[in-house]
Amino acid sequence: MSNFLIKFGSKELPNSFLTDDGYVTTPNQRTELEAYRDADIKLHRTTSPEYKTSIQLTFCPMSQSDKELLQNIIRTDMENEIERKVSVTYWNEETNDYKDGEFYISDVTYATLGFFGGEKWYKSFTCQLTEY
Repeated sequence: MSNFLIKFGSKELPNSFLTDDGYVTTPNQRTELEAYRDADIKLHRTTSPEYKTSIQLTFCPMSQSDKELLQNIIRTDMENEIERKVSVTYWNEETNDYKDGEFYISDVTYATLGFFGGEKWYKSFTCQLTEY
């Protein structure tokens, strides 16, 4: 077994970038194509066989240079920068195995701690990935 939780394209994200609770996922979410209740109020569902996963990454406070390294890991194999579309290999908690998927990255908000040792530092921040 590998020792990473998530890989962007060919680049593994160092686990040390994440807080203790920095990898939160809702794996294999089902999508209802159709659902209705009949006259006996029995539920009938048609569920897509394609499952979607969402991943929330919470990063430790970091310096500007570490943030740039993180951004380079994510951007190296980015499929579409405008859509922030990335290919990801991730640990799927439902199957207890790695799975590949295409995700988009929501907007990220950064908060600055200030300048220390001549370098800008950032507070912990979160990145949300949603599978296509």
